[in-house]
Amino acid sequence: MKKGTGKGIIQLLLSILIMVLFQMFYFKVLSLAGLHLTGMAYEIADLIKYVVVTLIVVIIYHGNIKTGRSKFNKNFLNSLIYSVACFVVLVLITIGIHTLVNKYSGVHINYSFTNYFSKTFEVGLIFKIIKEVIIVPFLLCIIFPLGFSSIIKSTFAASLLAGLTYGIIYAIGLHTSLDSAVFLSLTPALVVFSLTYLYKANNNIWTVYITYVLYVLFGSFAINYLARWVYEKI
Repeated sequence: MKKGTGKGIIQLLLSILIMVLFQMFYFKVLSLAGLHLTGMAYEIADLIKYVVVTLIVVIIYHGNIKTGRSKFNKNFLNSLIYSVACFVVLVLITIGIHTLVNKYSGVHINYSFTNYFSKTFEVGLIFKIIKEVIIVPFLLCIIFPLGFSSIIKSTFAASLLAGLTYGIIYAIGLHTSLDSAVFLSLTPALVVFSLTYLYKANNNIWTVYITYVLYVLFGSFAINYLARWVYEKI
């Protein structure tokens, strides 16, 4: 454990609790208030949900976020190159996991990447990009890599617990069978494990964040170019 562990544990638990509660009850509360939203209204309300959660998490981890941003700006070019390199590593890890599971487990899992550049440009797409490419990666990187790293000194232990915790939360949210949940949550869990390991190595949450943004935004292109090659090699 590290100095200030008590504060870090409170920050982490509070952030996870807020994220889970909003995910579970936000639209239920709106329904009780008579707001049964569909279509664009639903998309706007969902975006507002993530914005509110993000603002709360930013308040909780304000000091860490501000320090990391200053460090990233001072070494912008090196940090960006490092993020791109780590993005490639994440893609290769993802391809490897999917290839092994699909080839040897008897269970088929699909890639969850979205090709945003092939979509028709409209307001709904803008909301989708803001939520999935900007806000959700930010929340994930702050709560898990930063949150667990702030209370656990060991790089491997912090990475393992961060990945395991996120994997469990992700699996529960799928509402499917245990076997399917385990395989479907394997990639997200290992991605968070890798992001936490990256944060421990670099100690800059903004480098981790840029890495994950690249992963979400350009992952579909990388998969198209590399997945078949890796599958043939394994």
